[in-house]
Amino acid sequence: MKDPQKVLRFPKATEKAVNLIESENKLVFAVADDANKVDVKRAVEILYQVKVDKVNIVRTPRGEKRAYVRLKPEYSAVELATRLGLI
Repeated sequence: MKDPQKVLRFPKATEKAVNLIESENKLVFAVADDANKVDVKRAVEILYQVKVDKVNIVRTPRGEKRAYVRLKPEYSAVELATRLGLI
């Protein structure tokens, strides 16, 4: 098992990311290049004590790897983003 703190590099606070937090209960993280969906899900659940519904991973044109993490409906992305200092 990979170290959760090495899998998740940092949360993104772009305008698009904030819109996703509010509208779709999703958080956006920059992740390690060798991270996969299972690693990201496990890391978010361990580090932030929430349950993850779904993870999508994309690579930006700049080569950065991002994970879009949807939380289960009983957990609030807005609340977690506030704890992380994103909003």
